Amino acid sequence: FATQARALDALVPGLDVITATEVIGSEGAQVRAMITAPLTYHVADPVRGDMQLPFTIAPGIAINFERQVELARAGVSRTRFFSVTVRSAFATARSVRVTLDLPRGLTADSSSREVTIAPNAVRTVTFKVTGALPSGEHQVSASAISDGTSYSVGYVPIEYDHIPPQRMYRAASVRINSIPVTIPAGLNIGYVRGVGDNIPATLQDLGLSVTTISPKELPSADLSRFTTVIVGTRAYQASQELIDNNSYLLDFVRKGGTLVLQYGQYEMLQPGVMPYPVTLARPAERVTDEVAEVRITDAASPLLSFPNRITLADFNNWTQERASYMPGTFDANYKSLLSMNDPGESPKNSGILVTPYGKGLYIYTTLSFFRQLPAGNPGATRLFVNLLSAKAPAKQ
Repeated sequence: FATQARALDALVPGLDVITATEVIGSEGAQVRAMITAPLTYHVADPVRGDMQLPFTIAPGIAINFERQVELARAGVSRTRFFSVTVRSAFATARSVRVTLDLPRGLTADSSSREVTIAPNAVRTVTFKVTGALPSGEHQVSASAISDGTSYSVGYVPIEYDHIPPQRMYRAASVRINSIPVTIPAGLNIGYVRGVGDNIPATLQDLGLSVTTISPKELPSADLSRFTTVIVGTRAYQASQELIDNNSYLLDFVRKGGTLVLQYGQYEMLQPGVMPYPVTLARPAERVTDEVAEVRITDAASPLLSFPNRITLADFNNWTQERASYMPGTFDANYKSLLSMNDPGESPKNSGILVTPYGKGLYIYTTLSFFRQLPAGNPGATRLFVNLLSAKAPAKQ
């Protein structure tokens, strides 16, 4: 189908199903039965054998951005790049003009781009956008015009061996959450990725310098050039190399660096992973209610005041959960900053644990930053920046 209106019909239940009525006779009685079956295309794969691919309806031209949500610092001018993917479902080459619609305050290096797309091919068009946005939510959208028809819907293909291929359709737009957040000068972040970790891109949205470090690079990496190293969610579970090379991270802290470690599971109980021990119940404690009350237990902590003043309002509008795999007990060297719990349950005090370690600062957080920052949550972003900015107090 070559028009957007038809493409949106793909979301109507039953469009990709064949329906037939059969009359079944039995000893003089007749029964009318409705039989349905999905439309499929059979392919003989030399390795996997018979493959049944679902019938799909797509726009003639599908258009979408790499990400659906981005962050920005309110009132701070910055250059960013928007890459727009254009897919053609036509059997012939098509000329396509791609245009961005920008909110006030942003300007692009060109108002539109013209590309030629080969049959059933994909092209990527990148726009350089500069400017500042006031605090709040803003939208960048894209459209494509080909042969007089305008398209503004795209899809993301989902293909795994254990499920039939699927497509997620969505409008070609990006929501930019412009957040009033202060970032101190000189922050330089090293990042060890965790499982399903999309935080690095959100930090770069804010203008932070972020360098990804693989666990195998830790012995040879010059960690001293970083002010802060972040370890992503469940990174130790995913990488034995990270466990084997963890001493380099602890040495980074001893020499004066700040390490921000996002939650792990039972691998965190292994000797040598954390500087001081914690315990985890089975099943581990968590706070699943994203609106559960949060209580500040250490209001004097600089982690809650620099560079952003954190209040209970910063815990509004969180997504899906508060915290996961929260230690039930922790060594006295750790100091707790927050307390929270699901309704009817006992307080959980391990949302953020902080301890000096050598000359540096070790921070362990079980809060679901890995969900909040990609979702554009302002309060979680401000709090996370505070953790990255923290420094160990000078020893008297």
